[in-house]
Amino acid sequence: MIYYTTEIDTISLQLNFGNDDNRQRLVQMEILDYIREIFNSYIDPVKYYAGFDERIEYKIYCNSRTVVSFKTGYSHNNYFITIKFAGLKTYDVLVDETSSNYLWVIVAYINTKRYGWNLAELDLTIDVPYVNFENLQAVCTAHTSGTKYHTLGELQIYHGETTWVEQFETEIARNTAIKRAYLYNKTIKELVVHGNALGFNLQRFEVKLQAGYFNRSNLDIETIANTLNMYHLLYFDNVIDKNALVDRYNSYKSVRKRELDRMGFEEHRLYPNIDYIHDMLYLFTTLLVCK
Repeated sequence: MIYYTTEIDTISLQLNFGNDDNRQRLVQMEILDYIREIFNSYIDPVKYYAGFDERIEYKIYCNSRTVVSFKTGYSHNNYFITIKFAGLKTYDVLVDETSSNYLWVIVAYINTKRYGWNLAELDLTIDVPYVNFENLQAVCTAHTSGTKYHTLGELQIYHGETTWVEQFETEIARNTAIKRAYLYNKTIKELVVHGNALGFNLQRFEVKLQAGYFNRSNLDIETIANTLNMYHLLYFDNVIDKNALVDRYNSYKSVRKRELDRMGFEEHRLYPNIDYIHDMLYLFTTLLVCK
């Protein structure tokens, strides 16, 4: 049996304040003050532009990475704060521990204060260590209407390092899609982007659920499970077997479940651990500050 794990790598929470922009600002300052008190943190105010408006994003770093960030915004008659926790599973021990500590402390605090919030982003991954990129294949087997998909085996821009499942015409389309998925070489990315040498081969299949997704389902674990079930991550001991299956799959104009079964998809499939995801999301909603 091949070893692999299910992880949550990034999570964003959105705190909602309706038409009360004053409370939005006060709560953000309150949370930032609380973090400074608990962690003695340096919080970097970084200016950025949304259209012609100058705004500030507050960032906390670890090993030159942003592990927590805070943004305010306004949309659909609602003032909100978005808190993003990144680097929950980078395999840089200090970064992972730091990001996780901030996550649990802040979630407990906002739950204790009874601030209304919903999910705004969730990155769910299957991490497969000690295998090569070529031995894996990611495919969406339940296409969404209006979405374009890359052909299996198609030569992509980062061939051998990253394979995108959905096909987007622009970066804006990619960032505003309700979901997107890709398979990539985590070892290469960590080394090139962050200078973090893992010391072993690690491949990651990631499904990003973005803001628009949670306008529909928020914390509905059944909906999240159904979304993950739209994708197959396949592992092959032999690359020749993988290429044969890819060729057979591409020979169909459309592929139904019975064809997937005939091709032996289930024999190669790696499943996400839905119980782990459910338990983590349950903690997000119930965790409180110990008095």
